[in-house]
Amino acid sequence: MLGKKEKLIMKAVYLKAVKTDGKCLMTPTELLAEIPYTRDFRREDLEPCLKSLVLEDYFELIDTEKKGERVFCFTLHQNGYAFARQIESEKRAIKFKIVLTVAGAILSVTLVRILTLIAGG
Repeated sequence: MLGKKEKLIMKAVYLKAVKTDGKCLMTPTELLAEIPYTRDFRREDLEPCLKSLVLEDYFELIDTEKKGERVFCFTLHQNGYAFARQIESEKRAIKFKIVLTVAGAILSVTLVRILTLIAGG
């Protein structure tokens, strides 16, 4: 299970890599630019998140320099390709919980009304 920061990084990498056969080049600046400003994500958080994703086998990461600028080379692995499916599964689970909560509330209100009618309300 990925944390919030790992999901942000993985989303940015996935969206770019899936367009180019699972491989992409990104600078740290490009990677950070893909993260919404409303999220609390600092440049210092980048390295630990990338290492975590590599350890969890989402992608292979090669850190290199091109014209004096640091560049990351990402190659998606099986877990990386399954990232979109994982996000959809999480959304589906949240929707199910919401529906279950609403159904429980409706059932509770209905049961209370029936009981008050029976009790002579």
